[in-house]
Amino acid sequence: MEQRKIYKVSPLTIGAFMLGGILFLLVNIAAVVEVLRDGLIMKALMVTGMMFVLPLPILGYSIYLWKSRKEGKGFYWDDEGVVVDLKGSKVYWDEIESIVFSENKTIALSKSTVIYPHYTHHEKIRIRRNKWMPTPAHSIDWFLIEKPKEYHENVMKVWEEKSKLIR
Repeated sequence: MEQRKIYKVSPLTIGAFMLGGILFLLVNIAAVVEVLRDGLIMKALMVTGMMFVLPLPILGYSIYLWKSRKEGKGFYWDDEGVVVDLKGSKVYWDEIESIVFSENKTIALSKSTVIYPHYTHHEKIRIRRNKWMPTPAHSIDWFLIEKPKEYHENVMKVWEEKSKLIR
């Protein structure tokens, strides 16, 4: 089985999530200190409860991305198909209808490579990925990948070759 280059999670993305989570946590700690300084114990308890609602998921996601990168997980393709998530889920070449570049001009960091499987394969992919609902498109966000443009260009070349062989 031929395996191509693995495109790992970008360290810049990991750092941005980590920095954002830490800054959020520091702001919340400063808010708790300020409320305690005013002597409002009940309000301090509420702020303390809110302190972990936003920063911890952001920090947790950065740790998940860092761990995935450290374990060598990433996005790639091989003779069977394209890996569409960090868990290693694949969409096989014969299931793919098209692969396109997607960009929303109004939202920053919204570039992605989108893999559209043929509608007849949605249920089969849903079962294989253990999902509740079928996914009509699998988006690989560019902000996650180290060299996203290179990834997209290469996967498009391979897709063109594979689609000619399949038809």
